[in-house]
Amino acid sequence: MAGRRRVFWALEVFRLRASFSPAAGKTYTDEEVIPLNKARLEAFSDGVFAIVITLLILDIKIPDVQPAALPAALVDILPQLLTYILSFFIVGLYWHLHHQVAAQIKLIDEAFIWLNLVWLLFVSVLPFTTALLGRYPLQPIPLTIYGINLILVNVTGFVILVYFRNRPRLRLQPMSSAELRAVAPIYVAVNSLYAVAIGAAWFFPWLSYAIYFFVLLWVTARSIRRVIPAIPDKEGP
Repeated sequence: MAGRRRVFWALEVFRLRASFSPAAGKTYTDEEVIPLNKARLEAFSDGVFAIVITLLILDIKIPDVQPAALPAALVDILPQLLTYILSFFIVGLYWHLHHQVAAQIKLIDEAFIWLNLVWLLFVSVLPFTTALLGRYPLQPIPLTIYGINLILVNVTGFVILVYFRNRPRLRLQPMSSAELRAVAPIYVAVNSLYAVAIGAAWFFPWLSYAIYFFVLLWVTARSIRRVIPAIPDKEGP
């Protein structure tokens, strides 16, 4: 009985606080933005990334063999290590890009929170697709599922950019149509390469691996060039 009273009074306190909230009692039109906590969204997203990048390594087990058989056992887990390294840096790249997007956010709304959750959903599937590919290397089905996972992450990420373009109040600097058109070819090129990798998985599986690594290196190089300013010539004026 005492426990029920405590729950009742806790709910009453919550209700009273909500009733005195600045946003309480106010209705918002489609053009208005309900102020939400950006810091909590960033903290939650970082937490998801930290968990995802940790789960990647958990599928790799230390071989339980005699010392004489250890070299062969380590060779056997090389596909898992290779896939782990690939996915580790892909997740790291996604986190870096998410950080760049978050740095431009001024406000967040309910729709963006759900778009961000969908994006994190596809990111959080990567430990599964990575483990599947590591256990069944050079097999078309795991390579296909892995590529589809990456495409879904990228498509959702581009939808978020389109949403920012249509909601200029959410960003510190509104995204222009020219800016969106500038990044669209990158998304098209990356997803097209992933589609080629999915097709190649059924005939040339090594080519699929090569494409996945190439895309990672290419996008990473582009990202580095964007954030590192040009070094001025000390001998110049």
